[in-house]
Amino acid sequence: MRLAEDDRGRVPFALVGVLLLVASSTFAVSLATPGVAPVDRSADVAADRVDAEATAALRVAARDAARAAARDPVTVAADTEAGRALDGPDTFRRYLRLRIFLAAREAMVPVEHRRGASVARASFGESVESASEAIDRVSIAGVDDGTELRVTLYDLELTVERDGRPLDARRVDRTVTVGVPALALHDRTDAFQKRLDAGPIEAPGLARRTTVGVTAMAQARGLGQYGGLPISNVVANRHVALSTNAGLLDAQRAAFGRSDPDAAAGVRAATLRTGVTDVLDPYADGHVVSAVTGELPDPNAAERSDETPESGALPATKTVSVGVNGTADEAFLELLRGASGAASLDSIRRDGYRASVSVRASTRAIRNERRPSPRAPGENWTLVFSDVSKDVSVSGGGSTRSVSRTGTEERRLYSATRRVTERWRVERTWVKVNETPRTTTASWRDVHRVRITGTGRLPGSAAPTRPVRPLFESGGALGGPNLQEAGEVSRTLVSDLGGPDTVARRAVTGGRTSASRTITGDRPADLEPWVYADVADLRGRVRDLSIEVEASDAATGHANGAARLAALVRDRRAELVDAPNRYDGVADRTRVAARAAYLDQVLAGLDARAGRTRAQNAGIDRALDARGLAASRVNDLAKLTPDAPSPRTDFGGSEGARGETTLIPDGDPAYLAPDPVEGTLVDGVADGERYVGLAVRNVNVFSVPYGDAADLVTRTLFGDPGRVSLHTAGQALVAADRTLETHPDETLEARRDVLETKVEGSMGDVRAAATRTLARETSLDRNQRRRIVDRSFARFDGPGERAVAATDGSLAREVAAVAVEARSDGRDGSSPVARDRIRVALRVDLRRVATSERVRVPESAVDDAVSSTREFVEREATDAAERATEEGISRATNGTVGAIPAGLPISPTLSPWVATANLWIVESRGAYGRFAVGVEGGETTYVRDGSEADLDVDGDGVAESLGRSRRVQFSVRTVAIAVVPPGKFGVGDTDGNTDERSVAWSDPSPGPRCVTPTGACPRE
Repeated sequence: MRLAEDDRGRVPFALVGVLLLVASSTFAVSLATPGVAPVDRSADVAADRVDAEATAALRVAARDAARAAARDPVTVAADTEAGRALDGPDTFRRYLRLRIFLAAREAMVPVEHRRGASVARASFGESVESASEAIDRVSIAGVDDGTELRVTLYDLELTVERDGRPLDARRVDRTVTVGVPALALHDRTDAFQKRLDAGPIEAPGLARRTTVGVTAMAQARGLGQYGGLPISNVVANRHVALSTNAGLLDAQRAAFGRSDPDAAAGVRAATLRTGVTDVLDPYADGHVVSAVTGELPDPNAAERSDETPESGALPATKTVSVGVNGTADEAFLELLRGASGAASLDSIRRDGYRASVSVRASTRAIRNERRPSPRAPGENWTLVFSDVSKDVSVSGGGSTRSVSRTGTEERRLYSATRRVTERWRVERTWVKVNETPRTTTASWRDVHRVRITGTGRLPGSAAPTRPVRPLFESGGALGGPNLQEAGEVSRTLVSDLGGPDTVARRAVTGGRTSASRTITGDRPADLEPWVYADVADLRGRVRDLSIEVEASDAATGHANGAARLAALVRDRRAELVDAPNRYDGVADRTRVAARAAYLDQVLAGLDARAGRTRAQNAGIDRALDARGLAASRVNDLAKLTPDAPSPRTDFGGSEGARGETTLIPDGDPAYLAPDPVEGTLVDGVADGERYVGLAVRNVNVFSVPYGDAADLVTRTLFGDPGRVSLHTAGQALVAADRTLETHPDETLEARRDVLETKVEGSMGDVRAAATRTLARETSLDRNQRRRIVDRSFARFDGPGERAVAATDGSLAREVAAVAVEARSDGRDGSSPVARDRIRVALRVDLRRVATSERVRVPESAVDDAVSSTREFVEREATDAAERATEEGISRATNGTVGAIPAGLPISPTLSPWVATANLWIVESRGAYGRFAVGVEGGETTYVRDGSEADLDVDGDGVAESLGRSRRVQFSVRTVAIAVVPPGKFGVGDTDGNTDERSVAWSDPSPGPRCVTPTGACPRE
């Protein structure tokens, strides 16, 4: 088909014309329009405005939510769906994020802006169905030490509509920063709680501070008790409460930079009530008061000194001296008597003048001719007989008697030389057949030089080997023969052998040529007192040797002073023996041998002491283990010293939006007392209730030197735990006697009489020992010895004082003084040696018997008397204690109540007595009814009062339980140690209350509580 004939796709002409007409009209109109048509921007304006309003609303919501979260925090998540969403590494931060999201979501509801036909809105889109999703929509971070809070909210939805039709929708993240220190308040409170939870050794905190405070108190009051103050309860619960609250203040200052002003005032008031300064100031240095009270400053005013306390400033960390002491006397007496396997001093002096003298001969050939060989007189002669004869002649003469040195401790005392000639002749008989026998002769000669020597030799000795000059000749330190007679003995030995010629002949021809003899030479008259005085002087030096051990080591069984003393003596043995380079004769050597033998006895005694100390240390370990304590940990606790006080600090910087921020803690009750306080004084507790914020317990481990704990220590040494040392029994008897002097009582008198009978029976052994010693060391007859002992015993007022005197050495001194005064000793009792020997013997013998097992007194007799005496202590002190300090008690009782022994003597068998120690197991559990931390001049307060937090998380109008805040609480268990010098009545609680418990420590679950049947605290 041709193109002209094809009409498919053709447009009607009329339609083309209409199109051209319309286009031209439109073009003409456009040319006639004067300007551009207006654009509708209402949607953009609305969007910008709602964005700004949303950011402002989010800032307000974040601020309010952070304040609300601080005011009603959650630190323990509830076991609900919403609560479990908060469970995590930091429950509070998750809770804060949830609150911020819920507040932000609510804040977005009214955020809308209209402009013309356009509407812009902000929201968080579709409903958040779970708390976890809500938490994930928010992140937070602290700024400037947590004093500001930076919040980022994710997926904020901005929508724009016009005439009901959506124009735009987008999701944005918005970050705002608010000046609310919620994180700083929470984190510092957590730091405070960590200090309350820290172990005393592991980290600084409440437990360490309490340990240092109570230990300082125990040591100071223990020293006061030892010094004579009427202190019957060394560590009381009021002291534990005071140290605990002082520790809380230190922890507050370290965590918040400030302490609660009301709490500081409460501690100062409690310090006055407890009477710390009244009791301590006269008897202790400022370090003790500082350790107990913390040198409290005015509330949040000038900083405390940053000076670090000196190590060892507290009495509890001091050392005690452990000396050789009585062991030096014991070793000396054993040396005098030759006891315990030791050589006696007499035998040492005798052996010092003992020597061996010997004679021997030595031969040297100077001519040795050969024997002629047989020579036949001719051929075919046969030798049939030979006869040899010898003629011996000795020539030379004289001998030498001069002493010459042949060795360090050997001398040649005699010498003679002889020439011995042997002349030999041989006759030989020969025979031959058919011939007469013939004889031939031959001769030869041997010549010998023989030396006969007499030698003196000193035997082995305890003294170090040194040259001795002079030796075997008169002279030396004390003059005298000096074993000079050894020369004469050597000559006698030669003479007994037949003389030098005979010895020389025998040396060549055979026979006895040697002899020896042990001699004991004459000793100078001054030798005995000279050696005695020298060893006695050494005894004094050794007695004064001492080492220092930590008192805490001694108290916890970690020190063995005797072992260290033994090591010290061994190290210094050469110095103490003090041997010269050359002995000035045998007297000097004998003197040094006595010194060496004495030191050997000292070392044996110290080694034995070390063994007994190890046994006692094992007993201490058992006693502590029975109380659930590890001795090593107790020792570490005792060595704690105060930490440097924390300086006053602020948080944040001046360049921050808030500037420097001051945090102020506020606890209710401000002072956690072991006694109830009215609920009106405690926020968070109903006004009609009473709240006890602190439960306290302290247990005195060694309240008396016997009983369960002390029995565990002494059982290894004495076996029978039902008996008490004579020293303790004597102290108890003295206490009863003094009490009865002004407070007659039939029960106490009867019990005193029983105890007195037991003590008198034990003192019978002491009396017998004193009599035996006088018999052994003097020539006094029986009546004289009895009178001396009676006079000595009578100088002490009663059997109790005599028993104490027997164990502390004063009775021995008295008996010695009376014995010396008698001047009836046949051995010249007035001589210095005799006087010293009597004193030493009595000191040692009486101490041994007075500390032995056989004189120990039945515990029941002691306990009855002590119990009755203690009743008077309590009765006389109770009224005075209500109105006075312990100095007032002293005036009230007028010193008429006898003291009661207490504590654990740190020394096996009290010989020697190093120190007396005691331990207190201290426990405290406390909680604030309400603990708040605020900002100085601010509106934000962080509160921990145990209240629950509820929020409507899913928007259904019902609040879900999220959790609660954990109260600020603590639990401390530690040990305090007191160590006092030896003697007197020791240290410890003597009021009968060895397990002191406060009101709130009265059931199986002790702790802070309200005074209600269940202990629960109704809220305000």
